[in-house]
Amino acid sequence: MKLETSDGHALQRLLDELGRLPGIGPKSAQRIAYHILEADSEEARRLSSAILEVKAQVHFCPTCF
Repeated sequence: MKLETSDGHALQRLLDELGRLPGIGPKSAQRIAYHILEADSEEARRLSSAILEVKAQVHFCPTCF
């Protein structure tokens, strides 16, 4: 897959952030990043919105965790 970027920093940042997730190695991060790149803007927006929403609305139980 050939990618055209202005400088590659945005893609590398995405790969780095995905790679920080538990169980996601470099190859998996690359596959997820390519999926996001191929997705339309609405799908990417829904994913980012879902992440932000869960961070704002879901919390671990202080007794259990």
